[in-house]
Amino acid sequence: MTSNWQTPLALLVVLVAAGLILRGALRKRKTPGCGGGCGCPTDKFKAGLKK
Repeated sequence: MTSNWQTPLALLVVLVAAGLILRGALRKRKTPGCGGGCGCPTDKFKAGLKK
């Protein structure tokens, strides 16, 4: 592979990786906690704050 293609290809790989990380962060933001409906036990400290 010539060096003329290495830079654009590396930038494309970085952009795809950044996009996947951003998509995962946005998806995680929509479903806080353990992913929704998994039945995770609540933290006693957090439960005390909600009261």
